[in-house]
Amino acid sequence: MQKKLFYKRMILTGLSILIICSVTMAKDAENMFPKFEGWDLDVGDKVYVPDNLFDIINGAADSYLSYDFQKLYTAEYKDDQDRRIRVYIFEHSNPVNAFGIYSQERHQDYEFNETGAQGFQSQGAYYFITGNLYVQITTGENNLDDTMEQLANKIEKNIDQDNKLPPELNLFPDKGKIHDSEKYIANNFLGYSYLHSAFIADYKQEGESFNVFIISPVNEQETEKMLNDYFDFVKFPESTRNQSKYSIEDPYNGNILLLKTGRYIGGIMGGNKGIKEEYTKLLKENLSL
Repeated sequence: MQKKLFYKRMILTGLSILIICSVTMAKDAENMFPKFEGWDLDVGDKVYVPDNLFDIINGAADSYLSYDFQKLYTAEYKDDQDRRIRVYIFEHSNPVNAFGIYSQERHQDYEFNETGAQGFQSQGAYYFITGNLYVQITTGENNLDDTMEQLANKIEKNIDQDNKLPPELNLFPDKGKIHDSEKYIANNFLGYSYLHSAFIADYKQEGESFNVFIISPVNEQETEKMLNDYFDFVKFPESTRNQSKYSIEDPYNGNILLLKTGRYIGGIMGGNKGIKEEYTKLLKENLSL
């Protein structure tokens, strides 16, 4: 009898916790979405988390999870003509990870907007980041671009986050950089599991295309570990590892010129020897500021 009573209490306690969590998450979702004049708001009663993100964006879930996805809030706006606008708000662990997944989906040829820290838009879509949130507004209807922009600005104001891009983007040399080509790669940079927290940008100089990257771990000890793991893999001699600049023959990525400044690892991939030397100097100046 006592055992049955114990299990009954356990079940009731579990249900109570589940109800409290569901109510809290639903309330969080409602706070995300403002009322919009002329449109009825239907906030999704389900808040998606890492365990069930595949249920709603199966093909893309892995990409979002690699940027420490936390929650997805959803809503739909509908007007009296039965036109619908869908809103997804992805919450990530920090603004850098939100920028990371956003940077994987933007392209420098897109039309950019000034909502949040940065955004882009196309026919039927209006995306932006603000704080640690990545907001996607989409519709299958025509001629709603202005409406989506108005809604985006209301959502951004309602969320009230800090609208700043990662400060590491300011460390890239301006010369030759292709505008808005910067990306953040949280894991498996260059295909190696031990390289992470990397910003990379596209460049063009003297008719040559190349990349500049900045790896930005949390501290210098982590930087040293990453470098040594990489040096071990490419069989870089231990006797010459105590330098500030390294020319690496990577079996999968070609010649890479690396430099270490404090907790940062900078690098140039592609380009001729003159370009590599020039950008090593430019990058070192920026990383030393």
